Amino acid sequence: MFRRMLVALVVLAPVVAFAAGSAGTVKGKITINGKSKDLAYAYAWKDGANTTVLLSTDKIEESAFGDHFALTDLARKDKFTGVQATITPKGEVSTGTIYTAAEDGYFDAIGMHKWEKKSQTPAAIAGKLSTDKEHKFFKTSYAYSAEFSAPIGPQPKK
Repeated sequence: MFRRMLVALVVLAPVVAFAAGSAGTVKGKITINGKSKDLAYAYAWKDGANTTVLLSTDKIEESAFGDHFALTDLARKDKFTGVQATITPKGEVSTGTIYTAAEDGYFDAIGMHKWEKKSQTPAAIAGKLSTDKEHKFFKTSYAYSAEFSAPIGPQPKK
């Protein structure tokens, strides 16, 4: 009986924590046009076979996860700045988005994200996401580096 309860707790705890909108931990910065901000929240969810990670300067409501338009609107209104990256099962960053008021809410950035996995299970992901150097997107320069750990929630409803 005790063993079953322990197994249920281990399996369900990350789902319950994610469903309640709790974020993981993150330590790092994102720099947009020379101005650095602390990344304070880490979120992760399933995206098909991939895992999407969102590192944010501010708390994001769960209803915005996976909703590009909601996240863009929040960033456009300068309610958060962040980076979202989709990590494949092979450990590659397949897509990336920088959310910032500097570019009317967002811009896609592919090819410069570095992912250093510390651990990844079906329930949690931890490691370091960063850019290799400062990059430019039209009028906006950007760079980020952050170590994080987050529970992996289910794929958001769209």
